Amino acid sequence: MLNNFEILDSITESMAIINNSGDIIYTNKAWHTFSMENKGDNARTGINNNYLSTCEAVKGHETKMAKDTKHGIQQVIDRNLDYFELEYPCHSPNESRWFILRVTQVEGNPDLTLLAHINIANRKNAELKVEKNYSKTLIINERLHTTLHNIVHDIQNPLASIMGLINLSKSEKDLESVNEYLDLIEKGSTNLRSFVKETLKHISTIEDFQSVDVARMVSKYIETIEHLLKSNSLELKLDIQQSGQFYTNEIEFRSILSNLISNAIKYSDNNKAKKFILFGFSSDENRAILKVEDNGIGIKKDDIPKLMKRNYQINKKTSDGVGLGLYMVKKSVKNLDGSIIINSEFGIGSTFTVEIPNRNIKQQIA
Repeated sequence: MLNNFEILDSITESMAIINNSGDIIYTNKAWHTFSMENKGDNARTGINNNYLSTCEAVKGHETKMAKDTKHGIQQVIDRNLDYFELEYPCHSPNESRWFILRVTQVEGNPDLTLLAHINIANRKNAELKVEKNYSKTLIINERLHTTLHNIVHDIQNPLASIMGLINLSKSEKDLESVNEYLDLIEKGSTNLRSFVKETLKHISTIEDFQSVDVARMVSKYIETIEHLLKSNSLELKLDIQQSGQFYTNEIEFRSILSNLISNAIKYSDNNKAKKFILFGFSSDENRAILKVEDNGIGIKKDDIPKLMKRNYQINKKTSDGVGLGLYMVKKSVKNLDGSIIINSEFGIGSTFTVEIPNRNIKQQIA
């Protein structure tokens, strides 16, 4: 009888024959080789050993799988099932491996059952790759959705500045002043167009990290809101200390910057003689800290936990926005694996501190 099974030695999958008691009566070469390569023990998986007892002896995190395996094999032995299959991982230090244990009846012999451990690593790794790519696609789509919201939101302040200049020019009778307003409108429109064009250019690299010149980015943003700052009598102070190159996703970072400054403008305190916004930035090779401080109306203590919720507004009576700014800051900070701390005192002002990793070349390679 055993000679009939010697053909199994030509098969690359690990195979064994057991009797109705679960005793191993034959193993092919692949079974023996696999057992030895994976620190197996012929005292447990070799000929004349009981495979059901081997399953029963398994302890630890694999206990349930071993129990299910024993039950499935017994069902085939008892001929309650034509076959039984169980997919399981068996990773080595060098590779991720997956197998299927397939248990079938030996045709024409009710006293014997065939066990086959089939390597499905290629298929499984391909499936895992598809799942990973799908998850990655979902993340990219979510970021793209956030980015488009950011674009719409970020152009509101520059547009408000341009519209303010248009209204002023309509009521101005002096031709020279009108021309000055028109020059400012043209400048603001050009800056806004450049902003949108640059943002759209970076959408294709939405998950990539670029070297960002923060001083240049802030300068270009200020140009788009210059009139808005003047019309609100706001002084924007800068404290930028960028040490070396700072790598991050430019779209997400600009969204944080513009939304925090926009929020500070929106909630400035008109009852104060001197109003200011302080934008601070510092970085080293590991991290960057962005800080926006103002002496605006401040935030009540009970309102601080609600700030990052979608559509929440501090003061709905004085705000004409839709409450997306700080919500999008939260999303962008999360996308950059960062954190944000809010300190505020009602009637005094607020400070938003954002910490994000510097995705320098070494970190990207790692």
